Amino acid sequence: MKTKLLLFTFLLPLVMFAQTGNGFEGLAGVTFDGGACRYFDTDAITVHELENYASPCGTIFVKEDSSGSTLGYSIVLDPTTPNGPAGFTDGDAFGVATAAHFINELISVPEGSQGFFIEDTDGTITMSFDLVDLAGTTNPQFSMQYILEGTSWEANDFLKITIQFTECASTPLTLIDTSGLDIDDIVPSIEDSWITLNADLSSNVGCKAQLVIEFSSNSAAEELGLDAILFTAGMTLSNDTFALDNSISIFPNPSKGVFTIKNNGTSLETVQVSDINGRTISKIDMNGITTDTLIDLTGALSGVYFVTITSNNESVTKRLIIE
Repeated sequence: MKTKLLLFTFLLPLVMFAQTGNGFEGLAGVTFDGGACRYFDTDAITVHELENYASPCGTIFVKEDSSGSTLGYSIVLDPTTPNGPAGFTDGDAFGVATAAHFINELISVPEGSQGFFIEDTDGTITMSFDLVDLAGTTNPQFSMQYILEGTSWEANDFLKITIQFTECASTPLTLIDTSGLDIDDIVPSIEDSWITLNADLSSNVGCKAQLVIEFSSNSAAEELGLDAILFTAGMTLSNDTFALDNSISIFPNPSKGVFTIKNNGTSLETVQVSDINGRTISKIDMNGITTDTLIDLTGALSGVYFVTITSNNESVTKRLIIE
């Protein structure tokens, strides 16, 4: 009985109180000052993943790997959308920062000393966080904070925040979606102050959850701040899944719709391709194949897709860009 009690005491913090998220405190942030401290990206033509940038004020981080309880993320820019095509070729306050000038006011963060700031995307960015495994959790919850600058927004500007789910039948959970709406019509409810989003994920136990943030704007006055992203009673993917991640890759990426799953000898069960809204566009039975496999999605629209590859009850999801 004593052995069982000790085992339960050891497991309780992991199952009941484990948490993962990102408050953007793990990497050194800059202070966007309206001068030379700006994020630049030279590609204003293709859909592509953004890379960290060495600026005069220090490295501006726009991607981060998962580590411990820190949830990693990456960002894809689509400059072909209506707010394009300049993207970040002109330099913008974009990335991990200690503070940012929203118009003429200095915006501080609600938690810690850093946040993620976004302005003037001149296209659409999709910020995708790594998967969080909700299996074995009790009453998993999600929360985050965001702020939109109080300014004149146009019809093509939007913010959409969703949680996508894999390995279960749950539909995507939309936390906010201003697509097709005039943000100015709902002032002051979501402008000029930090807003907290909460979501109860207790009905999604057994799923893997992924936070996806989409934002589009075309003015330096159209700004977004993010902070305090947190999944509670959730765990990042297991070591077995990270091993699968390391043994599988997809190329070319971006592609024109035809790509190869490069396999280092792992027996694969299924490959499922979903769009940014969680809709399955292709599902393939791999029948235990252990060699490289060509996947043809010719005809798929340009954009970001998620390729979920399953092997021996473990799965990994790769982001795929189709041009």
